[in-house]
Amino acid sequence: MLESDIYRKDLEELLAGAGLSLVELTISRHRGSVQVRAVIYAPGGTGIVECSRAHRLVQPRLQVLLNEQDFHLEVTSPGVDRWIRSEREYAVFGGRGVRILLKEGGEWLLGRIVLAGPSAVTIREATGERTIEYATIAKARLDYAQEGA
Repeated sequence: MLESDIYRKDLEELLAGAGLSLVELTISRHRGSVQVRAVIYAPGGTGIVECSRAHRLVQPRLQVLLNEQDFHLEVTSPGVDRWIRSEREYAVFGGRGVRILLKEGGEWLLGRIVLAGPSAVTIREATGERTIEYATIAKARLDYAQEGA
């Protein structure tokens, strides 16, 4: 298990209390230096205010969890066209526009995430809702172009 996985749940709960979601957490150690990168998301928009708030919450908690006082912490937003890297991100980005490439047929699906379950995601396309098993998805990314639709 990666070190970041060990601390993810703790930080997810901490950030959830502030209305933020932890999308990704990476902790790396190199030659005595500790680097932490946290990608956070707020449904109403993720800007400098949300990143600063997350930084103020996460830094003291990581000092305790890592038993380190001196480490580099970078907090960023996911960006408007983030590639979705894990199945759990579909739930984080519920309601957002998404482009999904299926493994079979190379077909891109466009829609909004309606529901993310343990084995599939449901999106609302122009023609209605469609449920897609995660195992059939080659890759997916957020699609800001659909936000006004």
